[in-house]
Amino acid sequence: MKQYILLTAILVSTFSLFAQDINRVEVNGKIIAQNDVEGVTIFNSSSNKGTTADENGDFKIEVALNDIIEVSALQYVSVEVQVTQDVVDSRILRLFLVEELNKLSEVILLPSLLTGEIHVDIDSTQPQRYIEMHFGDLRDMEFAQDRYSEVRNVITSEGQFYNGVDFARIFGLNKLFKRKDKTPTAAELDSKYTDVLAAKYSQAFISGNFNIPQERVSEFIAYVNAKNFDETLLQDGNEMKLIEYLNGQSELFLKSNNGKE
Repeated sequence: MKQYILLTAILVSTFSLFAQDINRVEVNGKIIAQNDVEGVTIFNSSSNKGTTADENGDFKIEVALNDIIEVSALQYVSVEVQVTQDVVDSRILRLFLVEELNKLSEVILLPSLLTGEIHVDIDSTQPQRYIEMHFGDLRDMEFAQDRYSEVRNVITSEGQFYNGVDFARIFGLNKLFKRKDKTPTAAELDSKYTDVLAAKYSQAFISGNFNIPQERVSEFIAYVNAKNFDETLLQDGNEMKLIEYLNGQSELFLKSNNGKE
């Protein structure tokens, strides 16, 4: 019994010393999203310490190699990432968030009073028509231009114009792929990708999050198109992959001869 207690004490001491030997470094982090990021929670589950992002999405947190970082907020999809050696060396951590659409519980208000008799109330209740709301309904909505809207009109299909947002342009691109009477040329596809990327992300968003000078955003989009752009990144559910791809391409663009400032 004494030997068992002694062995347990040695093991506990060993693990404690090992935990104390982990040297963590403070990194400068940034939350990147299209909407408000103030108050987003960043938690290091490996050290049980966390922090929150400010109104600009900036934060500081201590990390070590292979630490698990958890990011959560009500309006965004929760993210869990593992700290790599590049993060430790550069002391920079960028986290991309995607907005989450919350599904609310159904509440029906009846126009008449209930009697308390279940059979009577069931007979007098009018069936409520179920209305299905889904992402595709946005195609039938018209959005008024605001001060953030670009002053531009793009033809997305023959004889038809779409206003405003990237959803319509994406659907226009899908129509291009579905046409059976004509195979689109490479130039037409490049033009479509350019229009979709320009509509999906503003110049300010691309410049601020990928360190591209604003006057060179159009050049950067053309650079991405020239690299055999994978159109599947534009599909629903691939938002994170698209942002990560653009982040990698921005680094190559800035390092290349064409990207030198």
